[in-house]
Amino acid sequence: MLNVFKMGSGKRSVRFYKLFLSYLLLVLFVVTAVGGMVYINIISALQNEVEQAQLSSVAQFRDTMETRLRELQRISVQISTNPLLTPYVLSQYGYDSYQAVAELNKYRTSNSFIHNIVLKNMSYDSSRLFAASGVYEQSEFFSRIYSYENWGAEALEQQIRTMTGPVVRPAETVYTSSRTQYSTFVTYMYPLPAYSGKPYGAILFLLDVDVLQAMAEHLVSRPGTFLYLLDEKGNTVFSANRDKLANPPFERANADKRSISTRSVMGITYTVIRQEFASNGWSLVQMVPTSQFIEKVDESRRLFGIVLLALIVIGTALSFLLANNNYQKLRQLVQMFSDGKGRVKENGSMDEMVYLSNAIREMSGQESMMIELKSKKSLIRENVLLSLFKNKPQPPEGLAATLELAEIRFDYDHFVSLLLAIDDYTGFQTAYSGSMQELLKFSILNAAEELASETGRGYGVSIVDDRGIALAINIKDTSSYKQQLESFASRLQTFFQSHYKFTLSIGVGRLYREPGSIGLSFEEARQALQYRFVKGSNQILFHELLPAASREQARSYPHELEDRLFKSMRQGNAEEAETTIRSMTDSIRVLSVTPESARLACAGLLHSLMKISEELQGHVPEGLYGDTGSLNVQRAETMDQLETEMIGICRRVCEHVCSRMESRNFKLRDDIIQFLHERYADNSLSLDTIADHFGMSPSYITRFIKDQTGSSLIRYLDQLRMAKAKELLVTGTLNLADVTSEVGYVDVSNFIKKFKKQEGVTPEQYRKLHAAVENRPKHSENHEM
Repeated sequence: MLNVFKMGSGKRSVRFYKLFLSYLLLVLFVVTAVGGMVYINIISALQNEVEQAQLSSVAQFRDTMETRLRELQRISVQISTNPLLTPYVLSQYGYDSYQAVAELNKYRTSNSFIHNIVLKNMSYDSSRLFAASGVYEQSEFFSRIYSYENWGAEALEQQIRTMTGPVVRPAETVYTSSRTQYSTFVTYMYPLPAYSGKPYGAILFLLDVDVLQAMAEHLVSRPGTFLYLLDEKGNTVFSANRDKLANPPFERANADKRSISTRSVMGITYTVIRQEFASNGWSLVQMVPTSQFIEKVDESRRLFGIVLLALIVIGTALSFLLANNNYQKLRQLVQMFSDGKGRVKENGSMDEMVYLSNAIREMSGQESMMIELKSKKSLIRENVLLSLFKNKPQPPEGLAATLELAEIRFDYDHFVSLLLAIDDYTGFQTAYSGSMQELLKFSILNAAEELASETGRGYGVSIVDDRGIALAINIKDTSSYKQQLESFASRLQTFFQSHYKFTLSIGVGRLYREPGSIGLSFEEARQALQYRFVKGSNQILFHELLPAASREQARSYPHELEDRLFKSMRQGNAEEAETTIRSMTDSIRVLSVTPESARLACAGLLHSLMKISEELQGHVPEGLYGDTGSLNVQRAETMDQLETEMIGICRRVCEHVCSRMESRNFKLRDDIIQFLHERYADNSLSLDTIADHFGMSPSYITRFIKDQTGSSLIRYLDQLRMAKAKELLVTGTLNLADVTSEVGYVDVSNFIKKFKKQEGVTPEQYRKLHAAVENRPKHSENHEM
């Protein structure tokens, strides 16, 4: 066998290649799956981000253009209403003409978008044109100042007669300076007045195309990119491109209204971005070669492919290293078995795993025998510990033999018992499955025995009846054993509270010298744990520190709080009932010395709840008594649990009382409103006095009135008083102090403040305003007579 699996051999068996192939397939699957997900999500997201960024850039330019066009409209309206630019003023000569030119120049200089502003008036003197640069004869303007190739004075006048709204002439070459120079302008014409149907003139805005192209330069920075501004009919107002082409490749007939699309023009595929103007129906179109548009996306695809290939190469290398590492460990394990007793026969056809399977199968018979023996020893030890905790008497010789059989060693002279109980055991059962509960109890047992080794020796066993773990500790040093036990218990509590989110309460018995007294100490630990009912969860309770029963006070039930509880529940006041329950349980904790007296007092409190609940609801709430249920006093772990449940019952009873009261409250509403109308002038009237008059709590009567009227009680009273105050201010002659007193207010300044907050004016201002309204018709009648 050693010859078959010799460690120094360089030849690898089929097992190595199986390992390598499994790792490689795993790597390829992970890289393919993750790579596919990354490609689908990130690449598509990147493409979408590029599209959105370009859309945003075009939209920003569109917003700028739309803002500029609105400014032209605003300037047109201002010019039409400017007294220095009226048709009559424009018909004059001299200084009036100078002022008109100055006004137009102000409008031009306020907007760098405008090259010149020209005002044409057809009402008086139609032969002159007023511009920001001067006053011109119409013929001179179109022949020397701004000479259009296909447009002139006659066409302008014909255009004005037919205009019903703004008209734009697309970008065209215009000769200036006696046709010695030329520029490209977009002419935007606005009728005067706007949208009248019969304009008496028009305003011409000459927009320099060079300025427009400079504004759009960032949108045509890529090679082969074009930008078009289209009017509402789809005609090109102006276009821009980096290469300054005279006839850019745009087909007006292809009116795709989508914000982003693709088109093929002259064999080139373009990504077309379109943004509509909100105000005038114009649109802005950008055409970008698709290869330029998704250049970053293509670069990301190439980079992703390179990274994916690199990951596959690295994964293949790691697969080989992992397979080789695990194969060497497998060979070492085979060598260990081969160096043993050599029970496995050689077989050249077997690989390493087959060899190990045969070797383990031969050894399994002996291992099963060992497991069975260990299981029986564990069962013996549990039975021995249970007999010790239950205080079953045994002779010293028999006890020593039993302890030796169970492998329990007591090397020291003193013993103490502890009972570790899981708090809120019902919640513990709800939170964890049965198998998990057993696992956690086993964890508590192991942790307790391990921590007890610092104090001496500890042996524990699960106690079903007590829902916890019984632990016997053989104390090594008794000089400070209480401090040691307290530290041990505190560490155990902290560990399980922080790691498993449940708490432990621990009862500690007295210290004894004989192993036979372990049961007596355990009974004391159980008695100490009963005080958890009064002191609450997560406690460490020493039996010898408990109060003596003889010192218990004779009176432990707070009878004086019962009346307050009954009153609050009859009124449906859940908050007051909750406060009273807490006060009663706190009183029981203070007055009760033993858990038994506290349980008796809680039973009395439950009896009171039964009585008042049956009186108000006609039946006893489920769970107040019986062999099961969380409210059974004898089964409750702590008073806190009882308190929470009793508060819940009080709230349900109070809700029932409130719903019953509200179902018969139409008459009550009328009674309260009538009471307020009769007593609103009483300045001692308050929320508490009204609530006492009707035998209700202030919070309930406020909520009731708001549900019935839409306003709180005090708000309703203030509105009533203000209505009466307005009547007195209008119909009476009382001064302000008397009016304040008549409607139930004491402080005049407070009345004025409230009146002004509601009405918006002071009382005196209200009286004067009403008097002015009353007198106005009389003056009108006298005037007519």
